[in-house]
Amino acid sequence: MDISFLTARQHDLRLPKAIKDKALASFVSNQPIGPHRPSDDAPFRRMYDFWFASILWAEYKDLSPVNGAATEKFVSAGPTTSDAKLEDWMLELLLLIAVHRLKFDVNTLPDPTQVFKLANELAAVGAPSLIEALGNCLDLMEPQLYTTVALFREAASA
Repeated sequence: MDISFLTARQHDLRLPKAIKDKALASFVSNQPIGPHRPSDDAPFRRMYDFWFASILWAEYKDLSPVNGAATEKFVSAGPTTSDAKLEDWMLELLLLIAVHRLKFDVNTLPDPTQVFKLANELAAVGAPSLIEALGNCLDLMEPQLYTTVALFREAASA
């Protein structure tokens, strides 16, 4: 499926500031300032990986999108070299979630702006819940990466 139309122009990826800061401090290995953290301690390589996982978590938990939540941009996805490059499989899943949630006819694709608006709204509701779930599963003797993988495996088999 050609999903290049989703990133033919820039779209801001957004999260609530407090959640974004907590995720960056605890779960994201590539740091904008300072040394990178090992993946065992920070299971998400990039901030937008955490953002995407938050969307999937919201979908898994059937959480309602947060419309109008106070969020801030952390990166743009799009065509320029400075934009985040979401993998095709991520874009395909975002599109499928949007078609499902926005009740589009299978022959009509949603506008990319609607897809990313919904994605940001789902990330806003999914991120706090995901952080809480990771905290509840945390075994201080087990690396966070394995805790995260186990949590998502459990969700995938449900």
